[in-house]
Parts: sequence; structure tokens; C-alpha cells
Amino acid sequence: MSSEEGVTKNGVNSTTNGGYQEPSALLKRLFIPPKTPSLSLSSDYTWLIYTGQPPLPSIELLSKPEEKLAGIRFDPVLLAPSRLDYCFDLKAQHLSLKSTESPEITDIPLPSESEGIRYIRFNPNPPKEYAKQQFVFTSKRKNKNLLELYVCNLIDENNNWVIHPVPALEGKRLNFVNGCAYQFTSDGKSLLCKVVPENHPLEPPSEPTVPIGPSIQNVGVGAKKAPGRTYQDLLRNQHDENKFKYYLTTELMKVDMTSDNIKYDSASIVIQSKGGFIPYSIESSPCGRYLLVESITDLSYSVPMNRFGKDIAVWDLLAGEERKTANIILPVVSKPVDDEIPLSFDGCSRHKRQFQFHPCFPHTLLYAHALDGGDPKNDPVVVVVDEGDDESSSKSYRDAIYTQGIIQSDNTDELLSLQEPVVLCRLEWRYDDIDFTESGNTILIDEYRWNDRMERKWKISIDSSKKLVWERTWEDRYNSPGVPIHKRGANGKYFIREPSPGTIYLKGAGASPLGDRPFLDRMNLDTSTKERVWRCKAPKEGDIPNPTTNPLAPSEVGGKIPTDDERDDVYESLVVILDDNDTILISRESKTTPTNYYLTSLTTSNNT
Repeated sequence: MSSEEGVTKNGVNSTTNGGYQEPSALLKRLFIPPKTPSLSLSSDYTWLIYTGQPPLPSIELLSKPEEKLAGIRFDPVLLAPSRLDYCFDLKAQHLSLKSTESPEITDIPLPSESEGIRYIRFNPNPPKEYAKQQFVFTSKRKNKNLLELYVCNLIDENNNWVIHPVPALEGKRLNFVNGCAYQFTSDGKSLLCKVVPENHPLEPPSEPTVPIGPSIQNVGVGAKKAPGRTYQDLLRNQHDENKFKYYLTTELMKVDMTSDNIKYDSASIVIQSKGGFIPYSIESSPCGRYLLVESITDLSYSVPMNRFGKDIAVWDLLAGEERKTANIILPVVSKPVDDEIPLSFDGCSRHKRQFQFHPCFPHTLLYAHALDGGDPKNDPVVVVVDEGDDESSSKSYRDAIYTQGIIQSDNTDELLSLQEPVVLCRLEWRYDDIDFTESGNTILIDEYRWNDRMERKWKISIDSSKKLVWERTWEDRYNSPGVPIHKRGANGKYFIREPSPGTIYLKGAGASPLGDRPFLDRMNLDTSTKERVWRCKAPKEGDIPNPTTNPLAPSEVGGKIPTDDERDDVYESLVVILDDNDTILISRESKTTPTNYYLTSLTTSNNT
């Protein structure tokens, strides 16, 4: 038989047109089931947005060009992460247990020329004059390498969602290479968008056919000898440097989202970004006026982008409007290439790190600094601590957390400045994370020691008193207390959910002899007592450890062992707690049932 008749000389099936063969519709249903929808929650957790996803990436997607620079991989044409697939539908559902019927799911039609959407972001403070809820998303234009921005508004009580284009960005190319290209300011009045500069070259730098010289790496003044790790996709030469700068250089546009601009045709360039810069991170202050910007300044051939040299500065969004002559950039710190971090996992940068805005104040910075130079081989710093009553003691510390306020003035001719740093807390181990309650009365700080896999959580009260919440090894999964649950506050920042003063929620994976059974606990930080309020159902087979005979047994809801009727072979996990502190959204799946989502009450058996 000839190859034209469907079989080659080697006996391998082929097609007459040379294309890929696809299985039948029946086989697709059996072996390529639909993918679980992607979920996005509104800032107040009252609306859920579903987006359908393709079950598998297409051949076209996998064959697209890909750039690999400084540890990141991206599509050089779309200026987006490589292998990025797009969602093909959009649905909205109101979350509430008050109705006895299942909440209605509303279809939101996609733009007519849309091939798919991505990057849904909700406005933390939507303009109530014309939108009860508001989110933005990007849409890929059909048959074009173009990503467009759209705004979607909930306009009335009848669940009517209306999609608007953003004419203010017409002719601009959004840049998603280093994360989402847009974010709302904390007050919700503006949308900040990373775009390609206006006079940017249309084509990337061409690779020279003949090397222009050797690859030279300079050692900075004051550099120290240090071991290095092995990383993928590092910069290799001057051509890679030029391409990195070409693809990541952006300007920042500020789109007006207020009630005076429902057409979204008003936008202005953030004056500090004019001409282009290479952003690493951008954070809006709680008051919405300032931006904390980390911009990349120094490149390296030995470490990826997250360790490049950076300038950290505060930008005033009123610069060029109300503050005509004031400084438009307030420098905070300039960091060199961070290629001297010890190999030990207890090591860290010797420079100031983990900058953020303090969520409880309008414009105060928060950061950590290693007192031991970031090297665990160095001795910790001994600090004399005043304990009152004319008594003092000395303690050894490795890390410290500082706050630093921004001094602003109503006088437009006066320069912005920084206050002197103030120590918030010192830690004996390495600083990991910090959380706040919205009232500002409680701060939770995490520290760790990698050498023996130990972690601590501290509670810092408003009077600066320090109390140990727990100290444990993170390898003990059976007794893991979980992590605090957060919610978005009125100023757009995330806080620990506090159902009552001094009380928080903890959620965890719930490892047990019967497998993982996720749980939700309510914890009193003053008394350290915990109450289990929800847990995944126990499987039908297997013995549940009895806490009365086994003190290490994980607790059950209400301290009661579930009956046989209350057990089921399903896996449930907590998604979110609604603002009534009683309704929770959970996911549920089994060996025979795909993932579904349910609303349930913590105090009653009502669920939907």
C-alpha cells in the first residue's frame, strides 16, 4: 500500500493533508474532560466570577516563540508569559445563603472580537455612583497579537453587567512580561497600567553576526566573595542585556475610574515613569496617593531578575497636578545586585528587604533588615532591652522590622521627606511574614529557623507587648495549626479576619491518618484556646482517632466523633469566609464527581 493511501512504508498512520489527527468526540469526552473553572472573588466576597478554561493547551500555543531572559520566560510578541492560555467564557454569581433557591448564574457576553480573556482584577473601592461592583480584564483580539483592556460594571440590582472598552489606552501596548500589567490604586479612583513607551523601537535589538567583544562582568566596590547557586535562563552577554531592557521597559499610565469618567477616555502618564523604567514591583499606599516602586537598575549574569540591583522610591501621584514644584521621586534606598546571599536557607540579603506600606496607616513604610549581615554563621547582635522598673536585660537578635513614615505637607513647594526609622520588633530568628488586623490593635509576625525546621508566631499588641502564639516544627503536619484567614479592608489592603476583638480564624490542610481533611478553627489570641468550627468530612472507611484516648488526635467539630451517616468519601476544602462570619464557600469533589462549589453555614446545616 502506498503512503497516499494512509500508511507509510514503515507502517505508521499518516494523513493525506499532513495535519494532526484528533480523537472522536466520544474519546474526547472520556479522556479530555472539561477543566475546573477558574474563580475570582470580588473585594467584599459577595460576587463570584467563573471563567471556563481549555482542557489542554493547543498546538498553536505550544509552538509560539519564547524568550528566556534573567530567569523569566515570555512571549516576545504579546509581551505576556509564555504558554499563557485564555478563558473562553465569563459568568457571575451572587454569594448568599439568604435565598432558599440556588443563586442565579449570569452570563456576561465577551467582547465580539475576543479570542479569550485573562487577568481579572476587582476594584477594591468601586465608584458607587455608577457601579455596585467593578472589575477589569484583558482580552486577546481574534487573529491578532493584541491584548486589550476592558472594564465590567454591575449597574443595578438585577444582576446586569455591562462591559466597556478603555479608549484612553487605544494605541498603547500593555506589558505583562513581569506580572499583570494593571492594578487599582487603594482608593479605587485610578487604574495604573504598564504600557510600552510611546517612542519605543518597534523591533527588538538584532543579534550581532560577529561578537563585538568579550563578555565582561564587573565587580562592584565593596563586593564580597560568596558561593553561588545554579539558575536557569540567565543573561549571558550584552545582547541579552539589550533585549531585557527592550522587553521590560515600560511607562505607567493612570486611567481615571471616577464617576466623572464613565467612558474611560481620560488617562495621563505618571510623570515619574516618563521615558520608561524597568519595574519590579509597584504598591499603592492605603491613602491612594503614593506608590512604592521597586525599579531595576543593575543587571547581572550570575543571578536572576529578583536579585538584580534596584532603586526603591516613593512616587507622589499628585506630582505634576497639585504639586507643581515639589520633588516627584522620594528615594528610599538603592540596592546593588544581591549575589552575596549565603547558600544556607537561614541566610538572606544583607540589605534592607521586603518593603511594603503599613496597611494601618495612610503612608508609612515597613521593611526588614538583617542585624547579623544576613549570614547565619555570624553571631547575632546583642541588644539591651529595657524591661521597666529600672531593670534591663540583653538578648540576641538576627532580624529587625522597622517602620518609616513619609512627611508630607500641604505646601506644594515643600519637598517630601522620610522620618527616621523606628524599630517595630526584633527577632531572634529570620523574619518571614507580618499580618495586621484592620483595627491595628494586633500584629502577627512569623519567624523561622531552617536549621531545625522551627517556626514561631508572635503577637504584638498596641502597647508593643510581645506574646508567643506558638513555636513548632513545620514538618509536624498532623499538628499544624494552620494559617490566618485574610479579608480586604476598606482601604484596599489585606488584613487578618477578626470576627471579634482578639479572635482570628485559622485554616489548614488537616493532615491525619485518614488523609488530608482541611479544617477551619476560631482562635482566641489572648487565651490561646481554639474551637474547630468546620472540617472536611471523614471517609467512610478507617478509624477516627478519639481525642479522649489519644491527646494527639486532631479535633472534630464540636469535639464529637462523626457518625457513619456523617461520613462520606469526598474531599472538601475552604475557599473563603463571607463577611457575616457564618457563611463559607467550600469546594467538594470525589472519585466520581468533579469539583463543585457550595455555600454552607457554620451554625446550621443549610447549604447550597
